[in-house]
Amino acid sequence: MTKKQIVRLEVEIASKPWERVGGLQKRLAEAAELTLSVLPETLLPVARYAQLTVLLTTDKAVHKLNRDFRGFDKPTNVLSFPQFERKEIVQIGKQPPKDVQEIYVGDLAIAYDTVRKEARAEEKELLDHLTHLVIHGILHLFGFDHDTDGRAARMERLEKEVMATLGLPDPYEFL
Repeated sequence: MTKKQIVRLEVEIASKPWERVGGLQKRLAEAAELTLSVLPETLLPVARYAQLTVLLTTDKAVHKLNRDFRGFDKPTNVLSFPQFERKEIVQIGKQPPKDVQEIYVGDLAIAYDTVRKEARAEEKELLDHLTHLVIHGILHLFGFDHDTDGRAARMERLEKEVMATLGLPDPYEFL
């Protein structure tokens, strides 16, 4: 990147078990920074000034969000709530506001029990699995999806790249 990337990541812990995960804040900040740095050129002008919130919460809270906003009456590991559609991000990047200091790109909500269960079942470290889900969620905030094989492959390639740069295992190795 030619310009300094400014990432403002707010991590809100709304569930006690998340407080016991050591190194969480630092790791998630590194993961966010790296994820935003690997985005395509058309998304980088917004990524440079991205601000986002990660809510680390309970299955019950994510279940309610999933039901109310997506129509799925069950918990899930991560939910993404993008502020913009991808085409809007590209447009903002073409004509960024003057003196921009930050651009709020959205929120992620992550469920502790689901993430813990998945990590155990896949024999992964909890923090590593959480890191992958934050990377995955940030990509969703920037319009990436896995609704087709081609889109899934592109998204997974970026996820693996960021995980490898962090020195972490391939998140799809256990699947």
